[in-house]
Amino acid sequence: MILPIMKQHRFLLLATGLILSSLACSLGSLFGLPESQPVTISQAAEVTQPAPLSPATGTPAPLATPWPSRTPDTAADPLSSFTRIDPRSIPDNINPLTGLPVPNPSLLERRPIVAKIPNYPHTVRPQAGISLADQIYEYYLEWGLTRFLAIFYGNDVARFGPIRSGRIFDEKIVRMYNAIFVFNGADPRTFRYYKEVELSPVYFVLDNRCPPLCRDENIPYYNNLFGDTRAVHAYFTAHGGDDSRQELASYFFSSLSGQVGEAAEIIHVNYSYANYAYWAYHPPDGRYLRYQGSVDNLSGENAQYELHTDAFTGQPLAADNVVVLLVPHRFYLKSSDTEIFQIDLVGSGDAYIFRDGQGFHARWYRFAEDKPFALFDENGRLFPLKPGTTFFQVINDISEVNQKEEGTWEFNFVRPPTPDEYIYPENER
Repeated sequence: MILPIMKQHRFLLLATGLILSSLACSLGSLFGLPESQPVTISQAAEVTQPAPLSPATGTPAPLATPWPSRTPDTAADPLSSFTRIDPRSIPDNINPLTGLPVPNPSLLERRPIVAKIPNYPHTVRPQAGISLADQIYEYYLEWGLTRFLAIFYGNDVARFGPIRSGRIFDEKIVRMYNAIFVFNGADPRTFRYYKEVELSPVYFVLDNRCPPLCRDENIPYYNNLFGDTRAVHAYFTAHGGDDSRQELASYFFSSLSGQVGEAAEIIHVNYSYANYAYWAYHPPDGRYLRYQGSVDNLSGENAQYELHTDAFTGQPLAADNVVVLLVPHRFYLKSSDTEIFQIDLVGSGDAYIFRDGQGFHARWYRFAEDKPFALFDENGRLFPLKPGTTFFQVINDISEVNQKEEGTWEFNFVRPPTPDEYIYPENER
């Protein structure tokens, strides 16, 4: 059963056999920005000659640490022939999440889908459909585990998953993309959080219907729920959902135009003994390939890797841009059997952007709750992402960042301090 959907709300939450909710809170209260002077990307920076603005109005502040420069023998620009895609004037046939033309532009006349996909235990790999996502976020879940949020928009994927439960951080991403959220249930405290932050005043139930979400009985246990993007959109529309195009323009896509960063052939991202991986630059196609830890590295000296592939396409998981986002983490709830983290992807923070075998120190800025954040370089200009797929690694802002040797980077996730007592209100425990 689905109750009528109010026109002014832009989110659909898909859950199997469970009741959800969603709504937007004000930009001013969320970011502390003045209500009378909303900040937009076009106000924040010009692509070629940005006007310097102050942090109070949402403009990039000086970076926390200076970025060392490197002058290579040659500064070849593999994308010098690409047309610049400015977020203020994106053609209708260009996917604003990838900067690439879409053969069937009608696919862009709808909402993105945000799908919750596990990355542990090892048996969930290879996941399905992830190589076809426009963007993917990986973040720390609990007890050393991570999960993915895959953004499907510019094409259709007949099988993606497995689909797992929602978490508190997912609300930030769903709001940014005005997305259809596909997940498989959630902890009651997570549902209470969705209600508290008014993620929606509309309640609906999917009654475990297939399609759009179907169980694969050939896969044992619970990691066997998969979705189909066409079926999800059809289901949403058939039940009165407003599946119209959303404002997603935030990213600037271009060649590097002479910018030179540090060498970045290998990028290690270590969340824990259970979830660790590295990205290796592959010069023939100018992309990064992901190698996932294949065993629990309990001793810290037994890391083993395998190429991360897609069970649906058979292709490796690759990215044109790997972006490490440093975002404050804190405990929302801590008990003997539960960890729930609040990941504050609001305001701004430091970032490291990797493309074309080079690394750059940058800043992320989330100017509005209902649009993707923007990325800026050291000079306050929109950073030029490479057209294609972007993979976001979300880590705590107190995590360790190291350059082990020339061309090798290492990001070691650091958990937030453990609270002395429960954080959740007494009457909600």
